[in-house]
Amino acid sequence: MERQIDNLLHGAQFKQLMEDRIAQIREQYGLRKVDVEILYYLSKCGDRNTSKDIKNDTKITKGHISQSVDRLQKMDLLTFVPDENDRRCVHLRLTRKAEQVSRDITGVWNELSSIVFEGVTEEEARVLASVASKIARNIDRALSGQIGH
Repeated sequence: MERQIDNLLHGAQFKQLMEDRIAQIREQYGLRKVDVEILYYLSKCGDRNTSKDIKNDTKITKGHISQSVDRLQKMDLLTFVPDENDRRCVHLRLTRKAEQVSRDITGVWNELSSIVFEGVTEEEARVLASVASKIARNIDRALSGQIGH
């Protein structure tokens, strides 16, 4: 059981599966892995669409976000929209050109979810989500210095 938990926590198998499945999309649209992650995030995030939101919600580094956002904007997949109330804040919005890319990425993500959760009951999925939430919270607390000194 310990090996299975290590595999789950490190995510190496899932990362390999994801990279295998998104390779075609990356090649087709000339995207990097981080670009795909950001496009997927922005397609699902609602109003949490600033670079800071991406950093906080995905743990992608600020530098990678900045480079990817610039690249996606140059590819006309992303546009910058100033906040109406705070001129320091810029919202990131997908363009019409990004709609098909986003649908393709979402299709792959849905396929991955189907593969990963095949044979998992709703109750098992709820327990896993609860445990994963607690683990993530513990990791965040350790990273912020609240536990584990």
